[in-house]
Order: sequence, then C-alpha cells, then structure tokens
Amino acid sequence: MSRIYLSIKLGLTLLMASLVFSGCASASSTPVAPTSLSVQLAWTHDYSSAGFYSAEINGHFKEQNLNVELIAGGFVDGSYVEPIDAVLQGQGDFGAASAQSLLEAREAGKPIVAIANLIQRSPSAIITLADANIQTPQDLIGKTIAVADGGATLRFNSMLSLQGIDAADVNIVPRVTWGVDPLLNGEVDALVGWIINEGVQVREAGQEPNFMLLSDYGIPDYSALIFTTEKMIQDKPEVVEHFVRALTSGLQDVINDPEQAAEYTVRYNDTLVLDEQLRRIQASIPLVQPAQTQVAMMDTSTWESIYHDLSNAGILTEALDLEKAYTMNFLNKIFTVK
Repeated sequence: MSRIYLSIKLGLTLLMASLVFSGCASASSTPVAPTSLSVQLAWTHDYSSAGFYSAEINGHFKEQNLNVELIAGGFVDGSYVEPIDAVLQGQGDFGAASAQSLLEAREAGKPIVAIANLIQRSPSAIITLADANIQTPQDLIGKTIAVADGGATLRFNSMLSLQGIDAADVNIVPRVTWGVDPLLNGEVDALVGWIINEGVQVREAGQEPNFMLLSDYGIPDYSALIFTTEKMIQDKPEVVEHFVRALTSGLQDVINDPEQAAEYTVRYNDTLVLDEQLRRIQASIPLVQPAQTQVAMMDTSTWESIYHDLSNAGILTEALDLEKAYTMNFLNKIFTVK
C-alpha cells in the first residue's frame, strides 16, 4: 500500500509541477501590447527628421515595443505649430525644439526637459561666396550681412562681441527670404544661415560657398533637441529610455547609410526631391556625430554657454536651475550599459 501511495503522490506532484510550468510558460509567452507614443516634429517632414524615419522603418521602435506616430510640424492652417505647447497640451509625448525655446519655456514655468540631441554641433554659419575672399570675422567689417531676427541676430552679435568687432562697423540688414538669392545676386556679401540648408543651396546653384561656423568662434548652440515632460520622465522612465534607445539607433542608421535615410525621407513627403534630401543629410552627418562622440549626446559646457548668452542678452531675466532643463541619464545608460 505504501508503494502505491508513494507512486500516486509522486505522480500528482509531477502533474502539478507540469501544470505550473505550463502556466508560467503560457504567461511569459503572452505578448505585451506596445506602448503608443507620438512625436511633435518642429518642421514638415524632411531630412531634419531622418533619424525618426530610420527608427520607424528599420524597426527600432518596434524592437523597443513602441508604436510611434510622427506628427509633422511647421504651419498648419496658417499658424505655426509650437512643439512645446503641443506636448504640454497632450498632443504629443515628445517634441523637438531649440535650446533657446526650451530655456524660455522653463523660465515661463513650463515643465519640459531635453533628453536627447539630434544635432550636436550647430549648423549656424556665416555663409559667403568663395570668390568674395571673406575668411575671418574681421573680414566682415564694412560688408553687408543678411541676418534673420531673433536667435540668429543674437548669436551673430554675440560672435561679433567675442571677436572684438563693433556691430556698427558691419552693415547688418534683415533677412527677408529663406533662399540664397540675395547672396548669389550680390545684394549682400554674406548671410547667416545653416550650412546643411542654405549652404547646400549655394552649391546647388553652381557656386562654391565659404563657411564660418559660429561654434568655431565661441557661439555653440543646440538647434534640434528632443524633449518630453517632467511627468513623463517621473511616471514612465522605462518608456522614455526605450524611446531614446530607438532614436539613437535610427540616428546611427542615418550615419551608416545616408542614401537609405534619404529614400525613407521622401517616403514621408513625396513632394521632396531625393537627391536634394541626400545632399542635406550628408552635410548634416559631421554635425550629428562629431569625432569622438556618441549620437544624440549633450554637453554641459554648451548648455552653460547658451544660458549665459541668453541671460546677457536679456532674453532670460530670471535665474534658472540649468540642470533641470536637461538630463543625460537615459543617454548615459544607453552608451554605458550594453
């Protein structure tokens, strides 16, 4: 009897273990529904968002169990979509903005935080034609320079000041067109623009440009930061980390295969010209990942420089805790823990 009892008991034990194991296996194999997110881009679909397109089409968002909607920015119904306000109003989980916009928002009490950086080195430059022989900021004295209002004027004037040049010795005129015709037609000697946009336009017009990057003369900037809200970081840090992981993979794909990135870009906007997008992506790559850096990174000294420039210009009038305006936690985790 004891042997029969033991056999029955052993059989029941094995049966229960099998059922428990089966249940655990079934539970572990049940797929977790992807987290749905949206990103409010700063502009219409074009080369500037190529990292997002690569993250989506190459499956990096999916690998992080994310379902991501990319919302085009720019002008909608005649009004510019402000990504910061859109995210704070719940119309997006993440957004793209410049450092100046983000710091101004922080001063106004808006709880947003930069978590990644699409372009580490600012594309802002003084663009001239090569045959004008304008090589240094001192060569601008007595010349006519087209500069857009706002941040471009702030950074240009800061550069002049650092170089010991009196702004009164330079003929600064408002930039009234986003094209490069005034430069090509000889209406101005130089213009302040982006080497990845206006600089490419000059070459497309058959002319050779010369660039003086403002960052080479002590004026760094972050023009394309990715941000989210303090609440998102506090409540869903793992989601933010997964998002940043996917984005960094997408940015690396752009660097590794710019032709693919250009093709993806025109999928999102079929009014674009493939070769034109490719040229702009290729011009962007040295700025997206400068030598000896990881993609999407930010630098404390750059943040401090931006903050001081804005404060000195009177654009920021209250003291800010700069460390709360951005976080390196997600990027540091991604690039130190494989």
